[in-house]
Amino acid sequence: MPVRPMIAAVLLLALALTGCTGASAAKPSMTPTLVASTAPTGDGTLLIGTLFPMTGDNAASGAAQVAGTELAVRDILADQTTPTQPVQLIHRNVAGDLAAAYADLATRGVDLVLWDATTALPADAEGLIGSAAIVALIDFANGGTPLAATDEFTARLKTADPTLTATAGGAEAYDGVMTAALAAVITGDDGGSSLEAGWPKVISGSAVCASWAECVFAMTEKQIIDYQGITGRRS
Repeated sequence: MPVRPMIAAVLLLALALTGCTGASAAKPSMTPTLVASTAPTGDGTLLIGTLFPMTGDNAASGAAQVAGTELAVRDILADQTTPTQPVQLIHRNVAGDLAAAYADLATRGVDLVLWDATTALPADAEGLIGSAAIVALIDFANGGTPLAATDEFTARLKTADPTLTATAGGAEAYDGVMTAALAAVITGDDGGSSLEAGWPKVISGSAVCASWAECVFAMTEKQIIDYQGITGRRS
């Protein structure tokens, strides 16, 4: 599978923005909690690196995870009606020269790294990729093991990569990108430390939302969201 960057524009909304459309969940009377303890460090581009297996026994899952990330960005773009700022996905092979992959992502200044859903995050990974936040996608897997996607989501994944032969990990990767983008909305910043601070805020509220459009609409209504995406509820 080719290693290719995907550049698109993703909406990083201010929480006070109005005029978005989308279905809303229940509307509790609460206002968003801004994460103000972390100084902004972003540069205006949400740069997400991925470390998925592109060779070896788990390469099929790696392809599904790449497709999941690209589908998530496409879904975000589909709901945009206001000026945007860019997001870039940089895919690297976790089954290859890992030290070189770490160094390359650090040099490129990625804000967040999504780690393969089929393997545990190494204990020494933190701090090896500059100031990037690192998220283990296995945390999204119910029961700790990525499962094959539903028929409906499989069909959607194959719109991103028609050659897929497996789908395990695709849902986890999709939800990883969505959560990162929503964390950037909540903090108003795409820097790694802000994403780490905003990440738990994406699932801490009582306004349940299952898509980008629903979550953005809830935030413009000054609700605190609980994103429950393809993989369901996270605790």
